[in-house]
Amino acid sequence: MRFVVTGASGFLGVDLCKELLSQGHEVFAVCRKESAGVKNLPTDDMLDIVWADLHHLDDIIRQVDHADVFIHLAWQGTVSGGRFNPELQAENVQNAFVAMRVAKAVGCRVFADAGSQAEYGTVTDVITEDTPCNPFSDYGKAKLKVWNEGRRLCKELGLKYVHLRIFSVYGENDHSYTLVMSLVRKMLNNEAVDLSSCLQNWNYVYSKDAAKLISGLCSYADGMPDFQSEIYNIASDDTRVLRDFVERIRELTGSMSVLNYGAITPPNYVSLQPCIAKVQKVVNIQFTSFDEVIRKIIEKS
Repeated sequence: MRFVVTGASGFLGVDLCKELLSQGHEVFAVCRKESAGVKNLPTDDMLDIVWADLHHLDDIIRQVDHADVFIHLAWQGTVSGGRFNPELQAENVQNAFVAMRVAKAVGCRVFADAGSQAEYGTVTDVITEDTPCNPFSDYGKAKLKVWNEGRRLCKELGLKYVHLRIFSVYGENDHSYTLVMSLVRKMLNNEAVDLSSCLQNWNYVYSKDAAKLISGLCSYADGMPDFQSEIYNIASDDTRVLRDFVERIRELTGSMSVLNYGAITPPNYVSLQPCIAKVQKVVNIQFTSFDEVIRKIIEKS
């Protein structure tokens, strides 16, 4: 099949492109010309770079004559202050709707997009796809709006719609400012680390495992004649108290770092306990262990 992937030069996008190529698919990797991550995409006869930014997604139509599946990962303001910027997030919503129309224009049958666990808001219980959504950030509200309005638009366009509620993705190529990456860096240097209480539940999914789930879901949707629109939680089968993950990183790094639990008070309480029963009925993979991923990060550090 032929896949269009926006945000292809991003952390998850690169691994998704590699996964699709490994399955023999052709990939149109949509990137901004100024993106530093383009160099991380593989050189492959089945991969073509398509130059288009979020504000000019129509440029894809001139560069892709036909495709089967459109995966929209590109999004602005995913970290820090950007998540609470209503104007920026409103732009993202409109860009997602443009992406749906572009998908239809190039002949796609399936449209998938990157939703987020932020759509659920503060939930202390198990999170299924049917858990009520009460997002507190503009980012989470925007992702939820794309689902609520996008499924109607996709139905009008005749597109099957897969909404991916992605939880905490991590891996050896992750951004340096994330908790896992900063913990590994500081612990290897035996630096003291200020943390929250870290007593909430958490779930990490390896980027390469997330890519396998996304690829499998898209192929499933394409092959099911009666598929219309569905939400899937993208997470792993390993949920623990966050402090357990932190302590395991200290053990694997052999660190003498002092961990100052409670030194930071987050503005919002987030607990992640995702149920992945729905996605596992469709895509069955062997998840990569937390220890194995941390060892990969340590080796690359």
